[in-house]
Amino acid sequence: MDKNPETLDLSIFVHVTDPGAKVRELGQTYLEAMKTLQVRGEVLFILDGVGGRILEECEALEACNKGIRVLVLQGKGNGESIAYAAARDHSQGRFVVTSPDYLQIDPSAIGSFLELLESQADFVCSWRHPRIDPLLNRLQSRFFNWFLRRLSKNGLHDLNCTFRGMRREVLEEIPIYGDQFRFLPILAERQGFRVTEVSVRHLEERGKTGFFGIGVYLRRLLDILAVTFLTRFTSKPIRFFGSLGLVLILVGLFLGVPPVYEKVFHGSSIQDRPIFLMGVVLVTFGLQLIGFGLVGEVIIFTRARNLRDYKVQRVLSSGTPNAPPSELESGEGEREVALVTLQPSAKGQEGPKPLIIRHAAPGEDLVLDRFVREHPQGTLFHTSAWRRMVEDVLEKPGEVLVAEKDRKILGILPFFEVKSPFLGKVAVSMPFGVYGGVLTEDEEAARGLVARAADLSNSHRNRYLELRHREALGLEGVVSDRYVTFRRELPEDPEDCLGMIPRKARAEIRKARDNGNFRFVERKDLRLFHALFAANKQELGSPSIPFSMLTALERNLGPKMVMHCVDRPDGQTIATVLSFIHGDCLMPYYSGALSTREGRGANNYMYWRLMEWASAKGFKIFDFGRSRKDSGPAKFKKNMGFQPEPLHYEYFLGEKGKLPGFHPDNPKLGIYQRIWRRLPGFIVRPLGGWIFKRLP
Repeated sequence: MDKNPETLDLSIFVHVTDPGAKVRELGQTYLEAMKTLQVRGEVLFILDGVGGRILEECEALEACNKGIRVLVLQGKGNGESIAYAAARDHSQGRFVVTSPDYLQIDPSAIGSFLELLESQADFVCSWRHPRIDPLLNRLQSRFFNWFLRRLSKNGLHDLNCTFRGMRREVLEEIPIYGDQFRFLPILAERQGFRVTEVSVRHLEERGKTGFFGIGVYLRRLLDILAVTFLTRFTSKPIRFFGSLGLVLILVGLFLGVPPVYEKVFHGSSIQDRPIFLMGVVLVTFGLQLIGFGLVGEVIIFTRARNLRDYKVQRVLSSGTPNAPPSELESGEGEREVALVTLQPSAKGQEGPKPLIIRHAAPGEDLVLDRFVREHPQGTLFHTSAWRRMVEDVLEKPGEVLVAEKDRKILGILPFFEVKSPFLGKVAVSMPFGVYGGVLTEDEEAARGLVARAADLSNSHRNRYLELRHREALGLEGVVSDRYVTFRRELPEDPEDCLGMIPRKARAEIRKARDNGNFRFVERKDLRLFHALFAANKQELGSPSIPFSMLTALERNLGPKMVMHCVDRPDGQTIATVLSFIHGDCLMPYYSGALSTREGRGANNYMYWRLMEWASAKGFKIFDFGRSRKDSGPAKFKKNMGFQPEPLHYEYFLGEKGKLPGFHPDNPKLGIYQRIWRRLPGFIVRPLGGWIFKRLP
């Protein structure tokens, strides 16, 4: 972004009306989001009718974090329009993001907002898709947006969502009042601003469930009519007044003309004809009264730019870069000091703090990802990206427990509950991942996290809780030694990778290299990969991952997922590998090859070239991943120079739980594996994906 010393890049307005709002989590999450995006910005809390604990937390947050500011409005229920108008006058960002007082939308969407605002848009709306609130609310919202699209002629799908991004000029040039902030995108489009919409991840919804009362619907209808008038008829109001008035006049004439005709031509009396009076009233309304309310809207709309119907009681600022002058005008022309310096509360420094085990707040992903990134045992499977992929595949949210002491995160434990026809109802720390168990270096935090997870698992009557630890934690679970992992450091010089490989495998690699039969290429073709991978898994008698999981991996991991292929000179791909990146570690995770001898021989060549590629890219660790002890893949990895390291999977059994027996080592499954190898592909592919999702 263009760094202008006179202003900040971004201001995030948080309208706080809920006395139970978690402002500390909100502030830290948004600050972390701006840090990740490398954006100079501020978070401005607008306290609208709340105080007490909320104000104390805001004061402590402001005192300890640069970039946090607090605006306290007098009175209660000022509404979003007034709150954001006040924030506009006390903020510094070139771009503005408005947010409710809870993490409704994944904060990573801010990056998409800023990209669009920098390039092609003046106003960016959020489209919560898919929605997670109750069905009745979704139906009401869908009808409301459909109805408004038809009236206002715009293509926006979610005007109810107030998590929006915009250029500062939008708030400066468009007067808003009452409940019109909801319709700001329509007003902005009318003023000539470029308005667009992006799909965002919906995290939480705190709206009322069910019907809201007839008064709410009537007010919403009146707002829609007012905004429709303001956006379509202010430049030519005669079209609105004339159309509505003409309808009333025609109805009035239809009712009033027949009695007049009978009076004139037949001498009938009209004194006892109330229908005539009704017609006169309608004609009168059509000529005089219908426009009074809308004329008032026109007056307010044209004069609202000069209105200032709020009064700022206090402004708290921690001296962010380029802070505004020390004195600002309040809403009624009064002068007050705007910069207030607060000291951290002494209460927070008294005595040791207890360990707190809590659920992660919606939208806290950026903070937790930073903890994972900085932890020496953190893995890709602990990150929110992998968890979101699992949520997409399983179509259900996961749990993340957080151990915290004195507002410092000490550890996390993610886990999912899965209903499987093969395993029963179980809980797994991170499905489809080889690691992802408790992440902490504090023994008290580890025991607290496991105890809470086990309690939750038992209360939900799961057969067991499986925690996939890479390191031994010495907890009280049943430890399984079925799996081992293979990891080693990479040399700094890519040419030294060949020397790491034992003599026999090295000779095969040199032969393949010298013959020139193979080409190692980087390519992203998920269809090709899935075909080879599924064919390999069927030969082994195992189900393959569904293609939808590959697309979910690509969507959530992005550049952290890479694919390489080994091609013959004629262009045919005979082997392929899908690798994941976490920090300085490269993990080849899924692979597939042709069943021919040539295809099998390409594996040594492929992994050698992949190690060279990783070394050249600066990766320090090559993680060959998990295998069952003494299995064929484990022997292959040993032949490539990797030594097995035991994995310490722990199981916490429920009342009727026992260690899972559904695995390839179980001799009872041999007949099913033989049958699976003989099934036709059109059955194996869809059925295999269905089975795979139920074997986490």
